[in-house]
Parts: sequence; C-alpha cells; structure tokens
Amino acid sequence: MAKADKKEIRRREIVAAAQAVAARDGAEGATLRAIAAEAGMAANAVLYYFGSHADIIAAAVQASSGRFLEKLAEAVDQSMTPTARLAAVISAGTTAGLDDDVSRILYEYWPHMLRDPEQRRIQDELTRAQEGVYREIIDAGTRSGEFAPLLDPAKIARTLVAQEDGLVMDVLAGSAGSEYVLDLMGSLAAALLGLEAETLLDLIAARGVPAAAT
Repeated sequence: MAKADKKEIRRREIVAAAQAVAARDGAEGATLRAIAAEAGMAANAVLYYFGSHADIIAAAVQASSGRFLEKLAEAVDQSMTPTARLAAVISAGTTAGLDDDVSRILYEYWPHMLRDPEQRRIQDELTRAQEGVYREIIDAGTRSGEFAPLLDPAKIARTLVAQEDGLVMDVLAGSAGSEYVLDLMGSLAAALLGLEAETLLDLIAARGVPAAAT
C-alpha cells in the first residue's frame, strides 16, 4: 500500500509539472523532456509512471478540467435564489482559472480535440458538465417563476457555455477584459431567460473580478 501511495504522489507531481510547462511554454513546449526536467526526473523515469507522453498530457488536462468544475461548485450555494446562482456561475465560469493556470491549460489543448480522441472525450465531458450546471439553474428558475426562457433550456445552456468559452479565450489572448466579458455574458443570459439585465448584472458585479494570473 505504501508503494502505491508513493507512486500516486509521483504521478501527481508529474501532472503538476506538465501543467506548469504547458501554462508557461504552451502545448508545443510541453514535451516529455521538458516535463521531466520540470519534475526533476529523467524522461525514461517519467515513463515508468505514465505509459506515454500523451497519457501525461491527458492527465494534466483532466486535472485542469476537474479543478475548473470544482471552482464552479465552490461559487454556488444551494441556498441562493436561482438568479443569484446564475450570477455566481456566470462569474465563476468566466473568470475561474484566470487567477491561476487552469483556463490557460485547457485552452492550450482545446485544438488537440480535433485529432486526439482522448482530448476530445475530456473536453466533451467538461462541456456537458458546464451545460448541466446551467441547465439545473435554468430549470430551478423556471419552476420558481424567476425565469421565462425564450428558447429550450438545453439550447440556452449550450449557448451560454459556447459564448463563455469563446469570451474566455479573448480574455486570455488579451483582446477583451473580464469586466466586458461578464457584462456581455450577463446581458445575454438575462435576454434569453426573460430577466431584468440590471438585476443580474448587479449581482455579477457584486462578486467582483479576480486578478488574472501573470
């Protein structure tokens, strides 16, 4: 059992090294040699813990995806009204990972899903989970009478996630600021759900904007 524990600890260290290199040097820079050097290991030693470089990258992206979803969960208190929960998720979904490397890592590897089935599986699972978070809130708000959706709730959830994904990429690229993105996301959600935009935007603004990682 102790041996297994040590192996798992080492695997986590390698994953953390892969995340650090990808965030600093990009997906192309996260080679097996670079990850091994970051972890303070020889490349062949790294492969004792993971079968291949692709396995390491998949584990790093999966870990980043998991942390992103944790941040969404941490932002929401089930005692909140649906409108307040919507504001919390918009705020978290748009800024989660900007105060560390989570979002940057996910976006570094997003194009890889075009050719890599494992990366596609991870990204698809993340998207479905994000949609599920929005869908639950939309359904609750509809039941309570706070929301009057203009489209099928599943379509609204998918639209919000897609918009969020594109806008966060703009923030990471430096072509948009978080405040602008939050305003746009809040305005879109309010329009689709029959909410007063000012009410939702005030709740979003009250949560503040975390500083982006440098």
